[in-house]
Amino acid sequence: MNKRAVKNNKRRILYQLKRSGWRYFSERERRLRRWKSGGEYRVSTNKYTTIENLESPTNLSFIDNTEGVLEYLKSAAKYAQVFQPIRFDISNITSLTPETIPLLLSHITSLGYNKRVAIYGNSPNNENFRKLFTESGFFDHVRSKVNPTAREKNLMHKETFYIVKPDIAAKALALATANLNYDEDKMESVYNIFVELMSNTHHHASLEKYGDVRWWLYVYSNPDTGLNSVSFLDLGVGIFKSLIVKNYLVSIGKKLNLIKNIDYVDDLISGKIQSRIEIDKKMRGKGIPQIVQYSSLDHFRKFYIITNDIKLDLKGKTKLQLKNSFKGTFYYFELA
Repeated sequence: MNKRAVKNNKRRILYQLKRSGWRYFSERERRLRRWKSGGEYRVSTNKYTTIENLESPTNLSFIDNTEGVLEYLKSAAKYAQVFQPIRFDISNITSLTPETIPLLLSHITSLGYNKRVAIYGNSPNNENFRKLFTESGFFDHVRSKVNPTAREKNLMHKETFYIVKPDIAAKALALATANLNYDEDKMESVYNIFVELMSNTHHHASLEKYGDVRWWLYVYSNPDTGLNSVSFLDLGVGIFKSLIVKNYLVSIGKKLNLIKNIDYVDDLISGKIQSRIEIDKKMRGKGIPQIVQYSSLDHFRKFYIITNDIKLDLKGKTKLQLKNSFKGTFYYFELA
């Protein structure tokens, strides 16, 4: 037997020994568990530091459990402030709704890429929730050895610029109304909503950087019920911390530190707080009052706005002051 054959035979023996060892089977079981759970993911890594496992609330629904989800995101932000690597653990959830997925994704990528924090995460153990999670398009925006394909009837879009995108609005409209028999007026109202949401992100930036806010859009079509929902959010300062609202309070002689946001919700909805300023005259629409007007139409089944410490149910005509604040503006509506 020549030297090359001896060397190859030795490699084969070592390989077989490796496959029969306890370490191989332990790693194999771990890989199988990860595969069954839909795959782990990461945004950035830091293998030399202990990872803080953040177990999510079992009810992972931003609309139904707003305080619980905000508290969870707040705890993640605290660790990110000190550059502590964290894992978003949603494996044991008992409830998951579509609007929570882009919210979670926006915070994960923001902390990972902008704050330079090592971020890890996993998928739900529950088969139905795992399917909802993996088919959303979530894995198109993170790194993972397992990359589930997004469902064609869903749209997960991150806008990297600060402008209205008519092509994305048209695509979102087509998906959101695909199985609905809408006439031209209904179609136009939904399209105008998309344009207004994109336009309003310019007003939710920091007070120093007008227009410097990027946004996320998620259109979900439920294959079982045929119900279509839309989630739209930005991670700016929020409506009640925006320059427009600040200027309004000053104009009516209110001291900013002596008034609660919930006290001037009605002024915002009624249009007393102007939703367009000089720099934005070229933008179409009328901002929040226009959105409120559209939300009253019958084909909008649900319509919520969550911003700062305020949660508005536009269909139920209720307003709620939250204990936890959302640093941004979040819109959610369902079409019937």
